[in-house]
Amino acid sequence: MTAPSLQQLISRQISAESPDAVEQLGVVLRQRYGDAVDAILYYGSCLRQGDALEGVVDLYVVVSSYPAALSSFWRSLVYFIIPPTVKYMEVEIDGAVARTKYALISRRDFRRGTSERWFHSYLWGRFSQPCQLVFSANETTREFIVDCLARAVCTLMSRTAPVLPAQFDAMQLWREGLSRSYRSELRPESGTRGIELADSSAPYFAAVTYSAAAATNIEVEPANQLPLSFSASAWARRWSAFCWRVRGLQGKCLSIARWLKALATFDGGLDYAVWKLERHTGVRVTLSDRARRYPLIFLWGELWRLYRQGAFR
Repeated sequence: MTAPSLQQLISRQISAESPDAVEQLGVVLRQRYGDAVDAILYYGSCLRQGDALEGVVDLYVVVSSYPAALSSFWRSLVYFIIPPTVKYMEVEIDGAVARTKYALISRRDFRRGTSERWFHSYLWGRFSQPCQLVFSANETTREFIVDCLARAVCTLMSRTAPVLPAQFDAMQLWREGLSRSYRSELRPESGTRGIELADSSAPYFAAVTYSAAAATNIEVEPANQLPLSFSASAWARRWSAFCWRVRGLQGKCLSIARWLKALATFDGGLDYAVWKLERHTGVRVTLSDRARRYPLIFLWGELWRLYRQGAFR
């Protein structure tokens, strides 16, 4: 069970008013997917930097089910097999262009992915971080989202504590947890990205740590809340470290699978991937015409070259 005080903290966090550009993107997405939209969440670099018109806004669109949101049975099946599915959209707002990379995910998959029922950290690693609720269909859905976010926090904490020393502080926990989560995917960002994320929201992470401590069997010193401690056998600690190594391997495979799926379902996905790689790594990416026409056949050589240059970690 998640601590009530944790849910209260998260409820306050997600209630912050979103920028107008993000609200407008949410309106367009609701028009696109209709009554299937249960909730829209705003997270990522634009949220942290406070400028929704610089870069690409990261949104999650939680739908009641894939068939309710999509007209194609086969597309619904693909979305179900490897969630979530990433898409791209641009909207002109008062003469400026707002860009979003949004992920479409079912209510069922969002709940599973933010809890211990998902082995990999793809969702619980992301949604243990601060986010905003742009839209919820009703109060019941809002409570559902809060509960999912609280479970994400508890899942990351409970899966990180065993790989830490016996005593640690909140920032050690979150730097380690987010770093391991990021290393469990193929990503172009710096290897220090997890530490940067933890430091950027240090007060929030400290607050949720103490609120969730009891639910994750982390002990808090009553006098000054430092240090934290976690009791586990040597075997349990070795097993946890092994699980993180497996997540790293699993995550690399899932990243490739999601990337291949995006080529089929993400309009402009190849150009977006090139833009993101160049932006985060400084590595120049030039694709041949045949790689653009038949990426599933001819893109592998370019990917191998980029990997050897350190574009992926």
